[in-house]
Amino acid sequence: MDIAHISSAHPWTDNRVHLREAAGLAAAGWRVLLVAVESDLDVPETGVQLRTVPRRRRLQRVVMSSAQALWIGWRSGATVLHLHDPELVWGIPVLRLLGRRVVFDAHEDLPNQVRTKAYLGRIGTALARVLASVVVRVAGTADRVVAATETIGDRFDERKTVLVRNFPRLRDDDEQAHDREPAVAFVGALDVARGAEVLADAVLHSSFPEGWRLRLAGPIRPAALVDGFDQGVERGRVELHGQVSPGAARDLLASSSIGVVTLLPTPAHLDCLPTKLFENMAAGLAIVASDFPLWRRMLRGYDCVTFVDPTDPAAVARAIADYAGDHGLLARHGAAAAAAARETFRWDREERALVEMYRTLIGDPAR
Repeated sequence: MDIAHISSAHPWTDNRVHLREAAGLAAAGWRVLLVAVESDLDVPETGVQLRTVPRRRRLQRVVMSSAQALWIGWRSGATVLHLHDPELVWGIPVLRLLGRRVVFDAHEDLPNQVRTKAYLGRIGTALARVLASVVVRVAGTADRVVAATETIGDRFDERKTVLVRNFPRLRDDDEQAHDREPAVAFVGALDVARGAEVLADAVLHSSFPEGWRLRLAGPIRPAALVDGFDQGVERGRVELHGQVSPGAARDLLASSSIGVVTLLPTPAHLDCLPTKLFENMAAGLAIVASDFPLWRRMLRGYDCVTFVDPTDPAAVARAIADYAGDHGLLARHGAAAAAAARETFRWDREERALVEMYRTLIGDPAR
């Protein structure tokens, strides 16, 4: 192997880890192995070799799966081990001592992320922030760091940090006309911080348009949050699709009319670039999105989004109703979103940065 992508937390069907980064490097000609968590879902063949580790509870995963995944990656003989999880950073100094090159992929702003974990309590949060800072410091000793956002990249040495954002890989189907249904789509993991309670209230609000429904595809955690959508399901306003494959998720977007990305304003979310936002754009959806300064700056000049207060169910419902009642606005924002994805927010540009980083690290692929 030339490159081993390693994750003890992400399923092997993960968009960024497998379908974008590992698949892109394999397409460029390197021999690529992916070590990741088993999944019942499936994805098309990508040319990436696969080894899986079992799904485990959090503590078992951190202790057992991290060691197992690193061991598999090391035994593959890969020149570079590309690590995707904070729980794997302890392996960076070990692997470098053993003569391997290591890339750390920083998906999230870890010090800010731990501030959103209310269950940790005050003391637990303080300890977690200290630990997060240590993780960032150790991650920074890798040969290269791949950062998903500029904010994350600012925490590392700019001389060895490459920005590779979570923009989607465009599909041929995204360029074709679809029979749009009166549906609003939220694709991805959903919890309180991602707006689960707000969405549950929004579909029951008097402003939510009749004949429209909210489609949810992805895990809802904790499971008790599912109960909050029961009334919406009973009234025909909510569809629960559960966990679906990445391809099926994109198909669901393609047949919907509006995408909703109403993450709550936590420290981690304010500076994030959620892939679901750009997948909505690639699918040509008009978008209802959280009114975050970063998102406003990034989408300035693209007439494709209605910004709302993500903590206000009435504001979310009214924004959806405005689209439902104005087909011209809906069509204009959808077309502008698709154009923005084609022109700017697309994976192939990010992939070029990743491929160039590997060329400087290990040279051109042998095949």
